[in-house]
Amino acid sequence: MLLTKENISQSTLADSVEYSILEYIRKENLKPGDQLPKEEDFSTGLNVSRNIIREGLSGLKSLGLIESRKKRGMILCRPNVFAGVSKLAQVQFFSPEENGDFMQIRAIMELGMIPKIWKKKTKESIKELRNLVEDPELPPTIEEEIHFHCKLFSLGGNYVANQFLHILVTSFSGLKPDPLEVWEEKHLPRHSDICNILENGTREDFFNIMEQHFSLYF
Repeated sequence: MLLTKENISQSTLADSVEYSILEYIRKENLKPGDQLPKEEDFSTGLNVSRNIIREGLSGLKSLGLIESRKKRGMILCRPNVFAGVSKLAQVQFFSPEENGDFMQIRAIMELGMIPKIWKKKTKESIKELRNLVEDPELPPTIEEEIHFHCKLFSLGGNYVANQFLHILVTSFSGLKPDPLEVWEEKHLPRHSDICNILENGTREDFFNIMEQHFSLYF
């Protein structure tokens, strides 16, 4: 028997099957790319119908954890921890206030990744960032904001944080750019200023300018 039927009736059968399969993956120490047992094996091990097994597996597939491939059957994939939220974001399910909350989380995450971004920056990556700046004297457009910060975010090399980019892009798209007067009044640094600090400043300078750049979100 692959799995025990322990606690199978605590919730719905499909939910219990889903958790049991996750437990099996954990106990067997399966890695992305590894093959899972067949549906009939899970059905026999849990003593439930294959329809229930398929229903439980569909939840894991919706998370991107399992993928069906021809001739190989079910394969374990690297999960997208934001899969559910990302789907809601794609259909613009969240309110402007919730999108604002996402922007705050994004700013906090980006500030927290500053040590990694600073360590991994290169002359080439700074050049790529500069190429994304449309007009150094003007506030960034929404499109520039998306492209610039997606690039900067990716320099941190954090897999989970990079998955969050899909939600951030959607949150960005619902925002309106602040007028030039606001940027001038608050002395907000432009993207070109951030590039200058990355090229010639210190890590402390980088943190300070990013904190000032994000001040609108707080």
